[in-house]
Amino acid sequence: MIMKKVFVFIGLALALAACNKIESVNKIDQTADGITITATLAPKSTFTKAISDQSTYLKVDWAVDEHLAILYTKDGNQMADATITAVDGTGAATITFSVVDGTPDNSACTIIYPKSAAMDDHSGVKPAGVLLASQDGTLNANLDVRVGAGTIQTATPSLTVTTQPEPQFAIFKFTTKNEAGSATISVKPLAISIGTLDYIVTPSTATSELYVALPAVSSKTVSFSAINSSDSKMYTCSKSVTFSAGNYYQSTLKMAQSTKTFLIVSKGTTDLSGDKLFYYTPGQTYKQAVDNNPENKVGSNGWGTWSDDYLNEATIFFNENEGLVTIQKDMTRNGVRNAYSGEFALNSPVKADGTYVFIDTY
Repeated sequence: MIMKKVFVFIGLALALAACNKIESVNKIDQTADGITITATLAPKSTFTKAISDQSTYLKVDWAVDEHLAILYTKDGNQMADATITAVDGTGAATITFSVVDGTPDNSACTIIYPKSAAMDDHSGVKPAGVLLASQDGTLNANLDVRVGAGTIQTATPSLTVTTQPEPQFAIFKFTTKNEAGSATISVKPLAISIGTLDYIVTPSTATSELYVALPAVSSKTVSFSAINSSDSKMYTCSKSVTFSAGNYYQSTLKMAQSTKTFLIVSKGTTDLSGDKLFYYTPGQTYKQAVDNNPENKVGSNGWGTWSDDYLNEATIFFNENEGLVTIQKDMTRNGVRNAYSGEFALNSPVKADGTYVFIDTY
């Protein structure tokens, strides 16, 4: 994918977006591996400017050799690897893919860009928490996830694109400043918290301008936390916002210095949604940090697969060095107390290297 910033009047952006429809032209050949289909996708719709302070938008184009996933059903979930073989002067893309022999006529399909955004079991699109778990603050293909729909005809072979692939996320350009807004601050990382998910953006070097993709929200509080590179302190702010997928926003974050700081807890090898922040005040024990920072408690639906008779109502830690989960609480089952390893951790000071980090309470 080629993504570049273009400065034009917003009226032109809307005109381009309105003119991006194109009829699909399809041909089909029988091969030893199934049925090969060649079809055309319309030019990509632009990320239009959602605020009026500047007349800019993000222009995005298909690129040759990019891959899309075509999901359909034939004896279970199937995925065809669609390759972009050409892009014409209008920006329309030619794609080629194969479906298995015996695919039913008029099979519904889901079109996903890029291919890596499709679930491993070919059942749909990966959740936002997975797709946006790691960002570097630059404009790149990972920010532009698109989903469309179509119908695969096999009796009279063709592909009908009923919904052109459209953006699933909003794209932001964040500028980080001090609380007064009088000076920029360079940060690394920047973390955006929406509900129980933390979207962590780690640029290669500290910067005050970061591009970030986020899922659409409606009237939700979004919290921002960042480490200022000049003083290594945490700066924060929060906003109640509404924003839509397919829009490009520019926003200044006026961030106040906090007495707290945070660790980034890697999801490791466990079945988690993504990295998580653990907030604490230097010198606090893990128990104090948990008790005094509600942000550290994400509830039984947050992080994990450890909910059973033994773990219910337990405090859970992640041992980053050993890749193990340890828990701490006086638990009883059938009148017998169960002791768990790692009990000392609750009353130990938080380690800045993240050796033991609280994850959740069940």
